Amino acid sequence: MKRDKAIVRQHVEKIEGVSRTWIEWSYEEGHMVKTLVVEITADTDPNCPEFEKGLIDAIEETARDVLERETPMIVSHLRIVPRLRMSG
Repeated sequence: MKRDKAIVRQHVEKIEGVSRTWIEWSYEEGHMVKTLVVEITADTDPNCPEFEKGLIDAIEETARDVLERETPMIVSHLRIVPRLRMSG
């Protein structure tokens, strides 16, 4: 049975404040590596009032736990990005 998304993405997307996730591939030191990208509704600038350290910590902890305990998938990097906000 094929899953629509990697299990690590499924778990991270359950965290309140995560808007979506995806996997990016890049070439590093002679081989392809995966980056889990997590888009959040909060700001990623620690000096901004909308920054949520607890959200960043929850994403890191969840991703690490799932990758260590629930899947053989190898993810080399975790990138957390803010959701694009349209200024009006």
